[in-house]
Amino acid sequence: MVIETPLLFALIAAGLLALAFLLGLAFGHRAQNRIAKDHPPEAEFITIDGTRLHYRRTGRPGKQAVLVLHGATTNLEEPYAALNNALADEDVIWVDRPGLGWSERPEGDWSPQQEAELLIGLLDALEVEQVVLVGHSWGGAIAMRIALDHPERVAGLVLIAAALGAWIGEAAWFNKVTFWPLLGTLITRIIVPLTGGKQLESGAANAFHPEPVPEDYSRRVKMPLLLRRDIWLANASDMRQVNHHLEAQEPRYHEIEHRAIFLAGKGDTVLWSHRHSGVTASRMRQGEVRYLKGAGHNLHHHWPEDIAQAIREVRESAEKSASPS
Repeated sequence: MVIETPLLFALIAAGLLALAFLLGLAFGHRAQNRIAKDHPPEAEFITIDGTRLHYRRTGRPGKQAVLVLHGATTNLEEPYAALNNALADEDVIWVDRPGLGWSERPEGDWSPQQEAELLIGLLDALEVEQVVLVGHSWGGAIAMRIALDHPERVAGLVLIAAALGAWIGEAAWFNKVTFWPLLGTLITRIIVPLTGGKQLESGAANAFHPEPVPEDYSRRVKMPLLLRRDIWLANASDMRQVNHHLEAQEPRYHEIEHRAIFLAGKGDTVLWSHRHSGVTASRMRQGEVRYLKGAGHNLHHHWPEDIAQAIREVRESAEKSASPS
């Protein structure tokens, strides 16, 4: 049988593409393993309802605990690097939110409601009755969800550059195509683990703008973990549905009766501070927004004492409310 020249070229091209794809999968798999080896878990694990969570508890036992919830793309090391020194005298629980860092996420659809339930399960397992919730960015939305669904477990809230208002913009294209057949595999198994590291620094610069990125930030907060497939998928799933999730809970924020202090950066280029912090605070019975001049989205790294002070204030308010008049 004689194969026509055009067909032969097509077969060769297809074979080369298949070979390149397989090699890409192999190199991508190796890159993900290297990331895991270079950024191992350094805290404790606990299983809640069949889901393993990675958490760290620091500070002074006996005080009312503080639960810190990091934002999208990151893990517990991100707020820990910023706030650990300022909160050294607090009883602090730092947790990798489900699906991020080294925490697992159950299969199937995921929502802030489900995340709130799992985190309440963590508090139950640690025998913590009530906490001051501290949430950064998307972690702020989760903190608000906990306050809505389990108000009795909350003493107060400190929201840092929180993502709270619905319709914050369309999901980034890469969060959408991540779930497309074939192309999603190409992105999550090859492109992201092999080339995504180059984007981490620019992403950090955008999050900190107009303030400087701390020295050795990416390594210290284990940012490359985002490039692992399962973590990338979990984060992309959250972000492609962010408007839907916020639309479901934003109309209920007025129900929260706890004192809530919102810290927002005047220079935040990731979120519009007034739309998220200012408007939300105005709708709450005890909401207060503090705009920090010159601060960006990751303001907790440059304003840790302001956050520590806000935690003390909401705790004192809760204690006064609980005291007999």
